Amino acid sequence: MLFTKYMRLMISSKEDMASNNILEKLLRYGWDVIGEWRGNPLYSRGDDRIATVNEHHIYANDIDIELCEILGTIDHMVFISKHSSKANIHSLTVHPLGNFGVAKFGGKDGELTPPAPHRMTNAFRGLYTKISSQGLLREYDVSFEATHHGPFLRTPAYYIEIGSDESCWTDDRAGEVIASCLMNMMESKARYPTALCIGGGHYAPKFSDIARHDDISIGHIVPSWALKDLQENNFRVALEQSSADMLILTEDIPTRLRDDIRSWISRSKQKLVTVTEFE
Repeated sequence: MLFTKYMRLMISSKEDMASNNILEKLLRYGWDVIGEWRGNPLYSRGDDRIATVNEHHIYANDIDIELCEILGTIDHMVFISKHSSKANIHSLTVHPLGNFGVAKFGGKDGELTPPAPHRMTNAFRGLYTKISSQGLLREYDVSFEATHHGPFLRTPAYYIEIGSDESCWTDDRAGEVIASCLMNMMESKARYPTALCIGGGHYAPKFSDIARHDDISIGHIVPSWALKDLQENNFRVALEQSSADMLILTEDIPTRLRDDIRSWISRSKQKLVTVTEFE
């Protein structure tokens, strides 16, 4: 096996149509097969690796432990995936992993995975740039999603997805946009301030706008639907995993929870800038 200190590991799923689409486009960039894992090839290209799970990857808890033993130190993981929604909005999305409450779709109850804020935000900006340059913005929205679903990992990770129906999952253009984005990501030497984001809708339009227009990296995103599960303990975990320099709150957060957050911050060792309106 090849070892590297700063390895990026991409994970595909054989059960996921969009994942298969993106994987096919990724492999066009030229990879070496360096072994086999769970009956599927392990691919290597420079400091990148690709592994494939047979089930849907949202249920692949702790695979980072197994893969680190095979590959060496993994810097972060990227899950290539489909995105589903009842609204059937055509979209390309990125998001952190974890569950603030009950784990309905993989992961563990009340457990979060570290989010790789700089790389995830870099990927979001890359998607927006590429989809704009190809004239596809009228067909596909580009956005962050809130922190949700599994798998549970200890290694920093994020999802990058095509949504939200079969016509999108198998769209060669969308698959190539994501593959090209991942293979051509420029590693920024700058480390922008990182934000823990709280409030707003699942598709995080406010936080997506901030990431597009400001030198801010986005960490965990706690949407309004998860505020009922936000407690001091998971607030602190989200804060620490995001390496947050600031806290960005939307206006829809109840006053009582705002007061709780202020008290949690006062007991935090981290110095935070709290922003309610980010202009």
